[in-house]
Amino acid sequence: MKKSFCIALIVCVATLICVGALAILNNHREDTALADSVGVHDIFVATEGDDAATGSIDSPLRTPYGAKQKLKELKSTLAADERVNVWFRAGRYEFDRTLVFDETDLENVTFRAYDNETVVFSGAGSISGFQEETVNGVRTFTKVLDPDIYPTDFKSLFSDKGQLTVPRYPESGYFIVDKTDAENDIWNSENTPWSYTLGQRSFYAKKSDLQTDFTNYTDVQVRILHYWHDELMFLTEFDRNSGKIGLSRPSTMLIRNIDRYFFENVFEAMDAPEEWYFNRKTNKLYYVPTADQTDPESLTLYASSLEILIDINGCDGVAFRDIRFAQTDWRIPSVADSVYSSWRAQYDIDSPQAATDVNGVIMIKNSQNVTFKNCEFVDLGADAIKMQQGVIDATIDSCLFRNIAVTAIFAGGANVQPDNPEAVSNIKIVNNDISGYGKKFFCAIGIQLTYVNGADLCHNEISDGFYTGISCGWNWGYSYHLTRNIRICDNLIYNIGQGWLSDMGGIYTLGVQPGTVISGNVIHNVAADSSEGGYGGWGIYLDEGSSRILVENNLVYSCGSQNFNIHYGEGNIIRNNIFALGGEGQVSVGSRADEDHSTGYFYDNIIVSQKGEAALVYMSNPSHFYENGNLYWDLTYGKNCYFATEYYPLRITAKDAASQGYLHNPTFADPLFADIDNFDFTLRENSPAFGLHFMPWDYSNAGTLSGSIIGLNMPGGQTAYNYAAERVKEGLKIIGPFNTVLKWFMIVLAAALAVLWLVVFLKKANHRLTWGLILITLCVLSGVGLYRSFMPWSPVEFVLESIALLLALSAFICLFGVRELPSLKKYIPYFLLILVLHAGVFYGFCMIFTRVVNMGETLCISVALLLMLLSPLVTSIIWLKRQKTVHPIDFFEPQPSGVIED
Repeated sequence: MKKSFCIALIVCVATLICVGALAILNNHREDTALADSVGVHDIFVATEGDDAATGSIDSPLRTPYGAKQKLKELKSTLAADERVNVWFRAGRYEFDRTLVFDETDLENVTFRAYDNETVVFSGAGSISGFQEETVNGVRTFTKVLDPDIYPTDFKSLFSDKGQLTVPRYPESGYFIVDKTDAENDIWNSENTPWSYTLGQRSFYAKKSDLQTDFTNYTDVQVRILHYWHDELMFLTEFDRNSGKIGLSRPSTMLIRNIDRYFFENVFEAMDAPEEWYFNRKTNKLYYVPTADQTDPESLTLYASSLEILIDINGCDGVAFRDIRFAQTDWRIPSVADSVYSSWRAQYDIDSPQAATDVNGVIMIKNSQNVTFKNCEFVDLGADAIKMQQGVIDATIDSCLFRNIAVTAIFAGGANVQPDNPEAVSNIKIVNNDISGYGKKFFCAIGIQLTYVNGADLCHNEISDGFYTGISCGWNWGYSYHLTRNIRICDNLIYNIGQGWLSDMGGIYTLGVQPGTVISGNVIHNVAADSSEGGYGGWGIYLDEGSSRILVENNLVYSCGSQNFNIHYGEGNIIRNNIFALGGEGQVSVGSRADEDHSTGYFYDNIIVSQKGEAALVYMSNPSHFYENGNLYWDLTYGKNCYFATEYYPLRITAKDAASQGYLHNPTFADPLFADIDNFDFTLRENSPAFGLHFMPWDYSNAGTLSGSIIGLNMPGGQTAYNYAAERVKEGLKIIGPFNTVLKWFMIVLAAALAVLWLVVFLKKANHRLTWGLILITLCVLSGVGLYRSFMPWSPVEFVLESIALLLALSAFICLFGVRELPSLKKYIPYFLLILVLHAGVFYGFCMIFTRVVNMGETLCISVALLLMLLSPLVTSIIWLKRQKTVHPIDFFEPQPSGVIED
């Protein structure tokens, strides 16, 4: 027994010794491998270090500033191509100023984390020592900040879990602008430098919306949502009695009385956990704790007033690896920071598109071979990375972006010739995960290229933004454009727009771009603001002047407008794509039909609609686009697909489209997707698409690369291409054949009215019936004009036509619908009353159908016009019936002087 016990004990001890030895050996090998990668001139930095130390692993420096100064001392002793690493040990490095690199700094330097340790470069400083009190009826932690110890100019606050929110008013939803204030505008419609602006410096809120005064209202921001831009500015005036709201800078775009807005940083609205407010007059900080935060003394928050962490200008070979950049502040952007100022400079007016005036947390200019690899960018108040003039051969690879206030990655300088030193060229943005961009400036973009010669934008995953995912090009029209040779390939873009702004695309382009390719991308659920005049949630959007671009092998589906849209351009090729389940048709072939060249060539695409939505829209001119060999199918009506010569509900049949020269060799057949209801677009073996020229590809290849690491430790390739996909929300919107039926019903009704009054007039012509025929003719003509001016939305024509229609209708009703009226002088009030009633019915129904019933704008105008036509029809029938009680000769005779009766 003892012998067996001793043997077992010896075996256990020996096993433990072997395991321990192997572990030590393994650690030794890892340390040795890491030690082998540490160069002779490498520098170490640690939070407990000292900038006066040697910088060795045993005597590290303390700050990035100290490391950069140490590198300068090496500049004269190192070979030009020798690379030096600056190794950071685990910890949080708080930046109190921007780290600036210029031509005096050492080149070929990599700042990186040591041995997979977590390294954070933060723009925020810590605040602790809170006490508890009750504010706004809720438990609140507060602290008065000593300006000699803490910054007091910050607008961003963070906890260990992430960024904290300022209170907004209203707490959810939004208000609608009541009216504008023309007296305070910089320009009017006659002298404005741009048709979309008046430089408005105030507007009026509905007084009922302003239920409380604002503490320190000049610290309150107002956000106005309209068009493709959101105004964000401080208040200079807040008058509850009049509702007047003064703005700290002129509005970039027209403020209208349909625009949405809300206030931010309102003390009176602070009542939800993790909201905060800083009173700049008393220097008192307020924070609403969560239920599990019970001890104010243990709370630590982080405040930031620093916008730019790193500024690289005139360097070669600077790189960052495995670093997390976090917690920086935001500010109202200045035109002085933009190279696109033009007329905006004089009045400091914000950028009208894509928040281009905002700085970058990482600013790069006039530099080469700058690299960011496996870095993370989290809770940042500006563009995460901004590359401007003179940047060549820059790479952003396998990085993670979360909660970015503006654009994640921006590249672009001046529109110069490719050999100009200021040209931006050869940019690689690959295998990055961007989720949550534009969180402070809604109109920002996931990845934006303005003027760039050559770039790869491949295998990126982009989601959760309020505006465009990828934007390429910055030239409206056909003039010279540096941007060319751009590869936008295999990206996964989804759930953007989210109903806040308008005129956006999953991928958006501008200008002539020879050599640009858009291929292998999966895009779904792009949703624009569908109310208050919003429009344009497109998947792929080739905007003004986009030309010579190849669009192939893309899967685009469930976008709020069309899945593909061209505004105007020349010589684009759109082939071998799948466009399906768009909310307002599938493909827009170009809305400018007056051009004498072909906007695009559409070959071998699979186009799938539902519920009768038009497969192609804006087919207004057979010569401005060319279609051949595409496969069409409607999930509701099968082979009975529809097309539109203008906007999507004005449909024609496939037979008509072919006879008018729009379609060439189309195929109408079910493409036989594996499971389209669950967004599996894999083609079955017996798909008719294989009998055509369509070539399938692997949709799952879109997005980050499987087997890679994104940021510090997130596996790549984890998001399915159809993750979080949804059908377009249609609500009660009525589409399909009913549009056609309604249109023809209106035509028949209008014709019947015209014929009826023509017959009556020919039977017994007199003065009164002459006016009846004239008024009915005017009603019909103005109704037709109104309908046609509404479709492409010509506002001046629409207003004039609607006024003509309402005047004609009201005059007709007064003349034939009232049995007896006194003198002509008293006839006018009756006319005005009926005019107001008709106007109320017409515009009221338009508003109700559009905003409440959500029928769709074109159907709304059809129904409203139909109701207007029913009014004279009913009046005519009643009047003719009434004449049977009168002698057949007398009722056509003139009435006694001063009396109008039947």
